[in-house]
Amino acid sequence: MGSRVGAVLAAAMVSVAAQAAEKPNIIVILADDMGVDSVAELNEKLGIKTPHLDKMVKGGISFGDAHSGSAVCTPTRYGVLTGRYSWRSRLKSGIVGKWERPLIEEGRLTLPRMLKEQGYDTACIGKWHLGWNWPKKGGGYTQKQGEIDFTGTIEGGAMGCGFDYYFGDDVPNWPPFVWIENGKMSGVPDTNLKFAAHYGSNNGIGLKGWKLEDVLPEITRRSVKYIDEKAKTDDPFFLYFPMTSPHTPIAPSEQFKGKSGISAYADFLMETDWCVGQVLEAVERNGISENTLVIFTTDNGTSPKAKFEELREKGVELQEHWRGYKADAFEGGHRVPFIAVWPGVIKPGTKSSQTISLVDIMATCADATDYQLPETAAEDSVSLLGVFKDASTEKPLHEAVICHSVSGQFVVRKGKWKILFCPGSGGWSSPKDAQAKKQGLPDWQLYDLLSDPKETTNLVNSRPEVAEELKGILKKYVEAGRSTPGAPQANHNQQSWWPQLPWKKGE
Repeated sequence: MGSRVGAVLAAAMVSVAAQAAEKPNIIVILADDMGVDSVAELNEKLGIKTPHLDKMVKGGISFGDAHSGSAVCTPTRYGVLTGRYSWRSRLKSGIVGKWERPLIEEGRLTLPRMLKEQGYDTACIGKWHLGWNWPKKGGGYTQKQGEIDFTGTIEGGAMGCGFDYYFGDDVPNWPPFVWIENGKMSGVPDTNLKFAAHYGSNNGIGLKGWKLEDVLPEITRRSVKYIDEKAKTDDPFFLYFPMTSPHTPIAPSEQFKGKSGISAYADFLMETDWCVGQVLEAVERNGISENTLVIFTTDNGTSPKAKFEELREKGVELQEHWRGYKADAFEGGHRVPFIAVWPGVIKPGTKSSQTISLVDIMATCADATDYQLPETAAEDSVSLLGVFKDASTEKPLHEAVICHSVSGQFVVRKGKWKILFCPGSGGWSSPKDAQAKKQGLPDWQLYDLLSDPKETTNLVNSRPEVAEELKGILKKYVEAGRSTPGAPQANHNQQSWWPQLPWKKGE
């Protein structure tokens, strides 16, 4: 009997090991402030070489109609790691502030937690910007810099939502200017650092001698090291590599300073591409390409810190296809590159016109690993795996996709139609909402993106029935607590209305 039981257990262990080996490694690279026109293969007028991203486009699938959940940083990151639109959380506009507590709710199923349940090793290396529990002198937590015990352990954050390992600098343009590794700082930030204006960085406390130019190379080196180490093991791994570039501080390393011959920003964009190449090279060098899904995307559109006009004068065009930029409800705020490579699953050089969102990453990874998501998780996420396997799939994956501007203004996209529930950009480009109101522009904007991709002709008065339909979809999604099929879920504090929604309270 004992030998039979032993044989059964051994067979079961072999079966589990085989299943683990079949699960793909997953790498999600999230660049920062980089619109879809920043990839040469997707924009013939870019004027900057991006050979490594071009290689991804040629070797995998690229989505021409992909959208970040928000036109700014924090809310998009929340959506990537939870499969849920961030406006369902406490964050209705803007970003998580300096020293703020974690945004991802305790107990919520996240992408790393989901993969950990399946035997994955999980790591986040790079920019976090989703809040931490900063240790308070004498005990507890605080959101006041002067009360923080910088020798203590920082809880919550990446480790608190399911990552086995974290290394990074939280937010590259904010204090503390120090490395954080698994909740511990690399030193006590006791120096008030002031950076030259050309970096576009905030000043504040950090380690003496901190160099902004070192950040991107170091997190890239650490990511490559992680891949090298985990490729030698039998367990699958998940690497979330949220890059710090080409967001401010615009700080290309010595290797890339002046390389473009155009500007520091152009140098930084080239370095961003090179860093992606380092990750791809590590995957290939370790012989794990066939069993590794690599996704590259970005958290929102390009920032005006790129200085569009100066670049344009030098033959670089970062606004070839879309109106607006970072923070906006216009397409330039949230239409982003989305490229996936997975040899043997994704046919090289394929393109998809499906309208997708970055919240879809979680359901895609669940599908790719045969994980059944509970109804209480990833409420807005739809799997892209079917399109990965057959890009000719025409049936829309989403009934509609929701986007969000920095001020919390909503966008609903369905087919060719897009509505902005604001009179202006909803963000930073002209006209801002206050300007638009002074100009007497309509409160809402409706565009046919098929015939008017640059959003120039507002059809809200001529097609009111379309506007009402899209408003109804948003209302349904808000009140159901989800945009996917399933049991209704609760938004933060059971909220079904707040001021940015395009209907009156109680309607």
